[in-house]
Amino acid sequence: MKIVCICDAGAPEMLMQLMHKLPGCEIKLYVNQEMMDIKQLTAVERAAEQGGSEVYEASDELLAALAGADAIVTHCTPVNKAMLDAAPDLKYLGCMRTGIEHINLDVCKERGITVFNANGRNAVAVADQTVAMMLCEMRNIARGHAALMSGKWVKMFPNMMYSHDMKNCTVGIIGVGRIGSMVAERLKGFGCRILGCDLNLPEEEILKRGCDEAVSKEELLKRSDFVTMHMFYKEGDPALIGAEELGMMKETAVLVNCARAGLVDTDALIAALKENKIGGAALDVFDQEPLPEDHPLLSLQNVTLTPHSAGSSIDAFTNSAVIMLEQFSQILSGKEPSNKVS
Repeated sequence: MKIVCICDAGAPEMLMQLMHKLPGCEIKLYVNQEMMDIKQLTAVERAAEQGGSEVYEASDELLAALAGADAIVTHCTPVNKAMLDAAPDLKYLGCMRTGIEHINLDVCKERGITVFNANGRNAVAVADQTVAMMLCEMRNIARGHAALMSGKWVKMFPNMMYSHDMKNCTVGIIGVGRIGSMVAERLKGFGCRILGCDLNLPEEEILKRGCDEAVSKEELLKRSDFVTMHMFYKEGDPALIGAEELGMMKETAVLVNCARAGLVDTDALIAALKENKIGGAALDVFDQEPLPEDHPLLSLQNVTLTPHSAGSSIDAFTNSAVIMLEQFSQILSGKEPSNKVS
C-alpha cells in the first residue's frame, strides 16, 4: 500500500515519520510548504470550514505527489476533487483531525473511498483549556499579566464583585459528549454545581457523565455562572447562542467557546458584551481567523481570547499520528478502521 502523507505546520515531517512503522507500506511524505506558515494554515483551515474543500486550490506539485496513492493522510490541507482525481486508485483517506469539513466527502462516497478521522485526539487538551479559560476570565489572569507587562500594578477589575471562588459557581455544559464529560470531571475537583444539556442523551446518561442535573437549554442559560459548549457545528446551521439566548443569561455570567465559532452569533455576542448584558466571554474560535487587527472583540475589556489553540497540546498532535497508525493497522489486518466516518 502506497500512503502519501501531506505534512503541514501542525503535522510536520517529524510527526509523520511515525507512519514508517506500518509494515509493508510505501510511505511518501510530502511537505506542503504553503501550509507550513501557521497564519496561512489558519486561513486555509477556516476557509475550508466555512466553504468546504473546493475553496482550496492544490499546487501542481501536490497533485503530482498523489499519483499512485492507495491512501492519503492529511492534517489541515483540504482534499478536494482535483486531488482525488490525481489519485484514481485511492481507497483510504485518513484525516489527523476530528473535523472533516475540508474533505470532499461527496466524491469520496461516490468512489467508495473510506474516510476516517482522529476522533478524540485533542479531547483532553480542549477540556483542560476550557477550564483554564473559565479561571482566566473570572480571575483576570490574562488582564493582570498584561497590566504587569506594561508596567502597571492593577488589582481591581470591573468584574471584581462577581469574581467568585469556583466552588460557588454553577457551570452549564451544552453537549455532554467526550469533551463535555471531561470538562465536568475536571470541574468536580473545584466543587462546582454542574448542569448538563444534551438533546442526544437521556437524562440518566447526562448524570452518569458527571453532571449534577440534566436541564433544558433555557434553564441552563438562566442559572449558570459559566456556559460552555462542546458540540459539532455544520456551516449554515443557526447559531446555538444568539441574542435571545444571551438575554437569558445572568448579567454576571461568562460564555466560553472552545468548540466552533458558528455556535455563537458573533455580532449578538459583541453587542451583549458592549452593553454588559453578560459578564464576559472566553473564546478560542472566531468567524475570521486569524483575527484582523480591527476586529471589535479586540477592543473589549471583558473578554479572554486565545488563537484557536485549545486543542494544540503536543500530546494532541502526537495522538493524531498514533490514531492514524491504529487505523491503518486495522486496515492491514483486514478490518474496517474504527474511526470510519464515510
